[in-house]
Amino acid sequence: MSHGENAMGKGALQGIKVVELGQGVSAPYCAKLFADYGADVVKVEPTDGDVARRWGPFPGDVPHPEKSGLYHFLNTNKRGVRLDVSRSDECDRLRELVAGADVLIENNPPARMQGWGLDYGSLSALNPDLVMISITPFGQTGPYRDWKAYDLNAYHLTGASSRYCGLPDQAPLEHGTFAADFFGAVAGAAWGLAALHGLQQVGGGQQVDVSCAEAIAATFVGAQNIGAYAQDGVFDRRTGVGMSLGAPATILPCRDGHVWMLALEPGQWNGLARVMGNPDWMQLEMFQDMFTRAQNTDAIYPLIEAWTVERGKQEIMDRCQEAGCPVTAVYDVAEAVEHPHLAERDYLVELEHPELGRFRDLGAPFKLRDVPGGPTRAAPLLGQHDAEVLGGETTAPPKTPTPRSVAKASLPLEGIRVANFGWVWAGPVVGQTLAFLGAEVYKIESRTRVDFMRNLPPFAGGVRDPDRSLSNHACWAGNGGITLDLKREEARDLARELIAKSDLVIENFGPGVMKRWGLGYEDLREVKSDIVMLSMPAAGLFGPLKDIRTYGLSLTSTTGLDSLSGYFGGPPLPVENAFADPYNGIMGAFAALTALRRRDRTGQGQHVDYSQQEAVMQMVGPAFMDYEMNGRVAGPFGNRHPLAVAAPHGVFPCAGEDRWISIAVLEDEEWRGLVRAMNRPDWATAPEFEHTAGRVEHLEAIHEKLAEWTAGFDDRALAEQLQRAGVAAAPVLNVADLLEDPHYRERGTFISVRHPLGFDETLYGGYVKMSRTPARVEPGPAMGQDNDFVFKELLGLSEERYRELVESQIIY
Repeated sequence: MSHGENAMGKGALQGIKVVELGQGVSAPYCAKLFADYGADVVKVEPTDGDVARRWGPFPGDVPHPEKSGLYHFLNTNKRGVRLDVSRSDECDRLRELVAGADVLIENNPPARMQGWGLDYGSLSALNPDLVMISITPFGQTGPYRDWKAYDLNAYHLTGASSRYCGLPDQAPLEHGTFAADFFGAVAGAAWGLAALHGLQQVGGGQQVDVSCAEAIAATFVGAQNIGAYAQDGVFDRRTGVGMSLGAPATILPCRDGHVWMLALEPGQWNGLARVMGNPDWMQLEMFQDMFTRAQNTDAIYPLIEAWTVERGKQEIMDRCQEAGCPVTAVYDVAEAVEHPHLAERDYLVELEHPELGRFRDLGAPFKLRDVPGGPTRAAPLLGQHDAEVLGGETTAPPKTPTPRSVAKASLPLEGIRVANFGWVWAGPVVGQTLAFLGAEVYKIESRTRVDFMRNLPPFAGGVRDPDRSLSNHACWAGNGGITLDLKREEARDLARELIAKSDLVIENFGPGVMKRWGLGYEDLREVKSDIVMLSMPAAGLFGPLKDIRTYGLSLTSTTGLDSLSGYFGGPPLPVENAFADPYNGIMGAFAALTALRRRDRTGQGQHVDYSQQEAVMQMVGPAFMDYEMNGRVAGPFGNRHPLAVAAPHGVFPCAGEDRWISIAVLEDEEWRGLVRAMNRPDWATAPEFEHTAGRVEHLEAIHEKLAEWTAGFDDRALAEQLQRAGVAAAPVLNVADLLEDPHYRERGTFISVRHPLGFDETLYGGYVKMSRTPARVEPGPAMGQDNDFVFKELLGLSEERYRELVESQIIY
């Protein structure tokens, strides 16, 4: 293997040189995405190693810096070196690495990077083409930029927990994983690869500023809540029951576990009724509407539960799926990873490590046909590649700047055209991400079957109309729109003409739908030989579960993630909206850009098999590694640290209605700061609490005492007090707080726009901040708003022919 070639050799991202200066989860996972698709990633660790080496899980629970499951999951296919960048000579060696790199990925506090002389201004002077992906809890700007924070604090600042998970009278909950860190990592990968793609046309590199909290607050919470609150002044909180807009949409117990009971559309509800034996109460006219059912969950959920508790979850899932109803079993981690579907798809891979031995790891989050990606080489030993990378007097010479003329584009993806057949939320978010970055995206839909998202209330001005859904305008922002009735051959011919002039096709239908329309990948290669097609079915293009029906709400039940969400020791609780959809949309954009990168290098098109299940399952990586190494099957974590290395680590009550604060203590010095802030109460000075291990052992007692203390304080005032004491703490925001929060206001997270139909609305803006090319944001399209341009100007139809197609409802 040559010096600059990693184990992937011919991967889709071959030729990209990445330096990672990160620890924990966010930066390492972002860099793993580059490494697992062929980039040469050099991981720079401090002399005592990445903190993830100390977090575990460990085989037999025996700590060992080379056997941490989390570290191994996050650092495949990388080379590893040690540098103490607080020393000027070793920091100079890092600068030499960065001078020859395309990308730097880091998650250090901004002030620390400045103190080391490693801020973007300093590094871009060394390497003007550098794309620097900075992933932090709160970002590089705003009043919280220098706050101490961990994943827990970032997640609970998003409004997601207050709005979507937990019981109304108990603490809001995060998923049982590092949800904010994973989300920020994926956003950094997608936006960073876009910045690299557009390097020449925008005039150079740039810093990609990712706030993990902002990414979730915008795309998950803001998408379906902020427009409504800005217009009507009302907002919802978590119910502990399930989705509030429609029913049934909840997790119910069954004989051997739980099922995600989901039946929203009329055909789904009637299919569920048939499976349940058509009880009389399900035939009532009032229950034919999902919104009416949602207003009567206290009546219908017990009736459905009486049926589910008599049956096994797989039986319920199989029978409901057969009847066209998207009910799914809630798989625990073991059931998810051992499912025959994943075996047939070769999702699990075997790796060999000199200390850990042979073990299984999760594979690629998406597959490219010729260069599938995924782990092929285990994570590096500490300092394994010191001699190889740092052995000489100097490292590789500085990178020669990319030849370019004066910047000829304002955004990195200008010149890319996308035909987006995406449906509901995930597919449109792929298009949105690319459009925010400059791509020309056309969402293809039809009035013959109006997309589910267009009927979500509330509506602008209270006028119910598919063109006035505020949630739709946020979730589809950036996409243009044309209308075609794809059941008709003339419409499919027009779609092919558009694809012939496009670079990328996106679709998230079930496998085979596009092929039945004559729009499958092999069909489209005949139209354009180098077309890239991103297919995003729930469970991929092949395997026993390929035809599974799900929404983003229930998709997570097949990954093991839902089995980790809930109060510690209790049953799984539903996350009341589809966290998987924006996550998959942004990851899907990274997948599309990965394939386009390879096309630009080789001239070859690509069909990307993007299983939403497998992409989301990456977030289960920490729990999977514990199962793999120790045979333990985790249950709900509550707000505890997913690897039990922190105490306290949770959400605690504050003064006022449903007011809370997140507090995370991972280091002994942070504990001493917390004790000082509490004026050293006797209970907190007990010797067993002095070190982390003792505190973790007595976590429940500490949490009980801490909750008594926090209950009398204002959440924001207490967070500021604890921050001054060096403690990671932040208020738990609700939906209303997001619009007024000073941090989000300063970062411009939410913006007011005028829709083409003439009304004002509030939606989220560019949730990642690009230093050279700020995002371009426009509200989701009115139906057919780009028909004239696409069909007459782009495809060249005459006015007469265009009118004929409109009147015959082919363009419809």
